[in-house]
Amino acid sequence: MFINTHIRGQVKMFNLIIHNLKEGFMNLTITARHFKMKDDLRNYVSEKAVKLDRYYDGIVDLEVILGWEKLTRYAELRIGVNSKQIIIKEISDDIRKAFNLALSRAERQLKRYKQRVRTPLKEKAVTA
Repeated sequence: MFINTHIRGQVKMFNLIIHNLKEGFMNLTITARHFKMKDDLRNYVSEKAVKLDRYYDGIVDLEVILGWEKLTRYAELRIGVNSKQIIIKEISDDIRKAFNLALSRAERQLKRYKQRVRTPLKEKAVTA
């Protein structure tokens, strides 16, 4: 695992390149907007985000953006798969809750994407 940290203004980014022997490489970027991210939150996010690889093994890039605006907290996931990008945004009063909501939506969308990609063209034509 390789960790790289960038600081630009109020945005702090953590880059993690995760290597799984089966699937290959996945580039994980964690960004905190308008707040300072503690190590326990960063570890929590990285542990949970890496598990998205279970639902679709073709994830190339995963960008997690956590933000803080007035009374709301938000989480945004940008998942790069093959030639597409799946973007998921969730808002909540707690940052972990927003991240967990976005993560559950990402799981559902990745399962749906995997099913759509892996079904043969003949089967798609018959059902249409």
